[in-house]
Amino acid sequence: MKRLFIVVMVLLSILTLAEVGVYKDKVVIGTFQALSGPYAVIGQEMSKGMNAYFNWVNRNGGVYERKIELIIADDQLNPSKTVVEVKRLVESDKVFAIVGGLGSYGCLAVMDYLEQNRVPFVYQGAGTSLLVNPPKRYIFAVQPDYTFEGQLIAKFLVENLNKKRIGIIYMSNDVGEEGRAAVKTRLEKYKMKPVIEVGYNPLETDYSALAINVLNANVDSIVIYGFITDTVRWIKTLRDYGISAPVVTTYANADPAFLTLGGKQVEGVYLTGWVPLATPDRPEFLRDYQRAVAIFQETYPNQPMSSYAVAGFIAAEVFVQGLLRAGADLTREGLVQALETFKNWDGILTKDITWGPNLRRGKSSMYFMKVEKGVFVSVTDLMTLQD
Repeated sequence: MKRLFIVVMVLLSILTLAEVGVYKDKVVIGTFQALSGPYAVIGQEMSKGMNAYFNWVNRNGGVYERKIELIIADDQLNPSKTVVEVKRLVESDKVFAIVGGLGSYGCLAVMDYLEQNRVPFVYQGAGTSLLVNPPKRYIFAVQPDYTFEGQLIAKFLVENLNKKRIGIIYMSNDVGEEGRAAVKTRLEKYKMKPVIEVGYNPLETDYSALAINVLNANVDSIVIYGFITDTVRWIKTLRDYGISAPVVTTYANADPAFLTLGGKQVEGVYLTGWVPLATPDRPEFLRDYQRAVAIFQETYPNQPMSSYAVAGFIAAEVFVQGLLRAGADLTREGLVQALETFKNWDGILTKDITWGPNLRRGKSSMYFMKVEKGVFVSVTDLMTLQD
């Protein structure tokens, strides 16, 4: 009887110490991506980047002899579906963490649920500052948010390009409004205001009437907070009206599709960036990118690595570094504490990530690039608001 009691107590202690989603030979995590629907090209590519990195880690023995098992839920970038799928991942699939969710609205829809259930949420394919401000214990962002980016854009225009008559064109939604507010906040530090602010519906296809207002404002530079299709449409409209002022736009547009759709019209456009460009003049970045492509093509032979696949790769890379720092006795609380030790951490593609207690904005530096002869060319090193 005494022996049976001891066995039962040992079993109970093991069950008590066991963490959700953590097994002797694997750790189970989840993500939500648009694998179908109108945004499937984004979700499928981001999923490839995650799969490729985790497959590489698993082929090389895993993390503390645990393989990483990724469950991908298809939410079609629909926030109502995101909520259903994430609850299934947490409550039915019993995942240890959520890694690399896609879309601002979906991420915000599940943020509080994950926080309340103490499920780490590492990397969001989103730019809303609501994910990091105020900071939440279990939510770790990597991508720069639009509040930080918008202020850095204003700094670049004033301090680097010496611009004084800045106009803002922005989508009339949460993304555009946040970017606009951030640009204005930074301009106030220089005792400046935008000479014109133009909100627009990204579903509209004719911006001619609004462009006349920009023409009359006599701007010397323009910030556009829109996504690829409507940003390109705006640039073409502005150029058609003879407005040649330099344009700066968000990192969300730093994709080959922007160059393809824009053609010669986007020559000279400035964009922010947070993943360093792999160019011959920066051999260390070129080396790292080539290594990432080699890892990616171990899973997807001969396929190019899109910018969305890069995002997935970075999400996986950051999470794995967190697992390594958390140690073999893996717990959710241990992962949180481990992630808080990141200070200017560089991985293969991930650069300059810092977290800490009450600090969940992982990326607080960006650089600026410019379209020259149909390619993106870096024009600054990494910049911060404190530089």
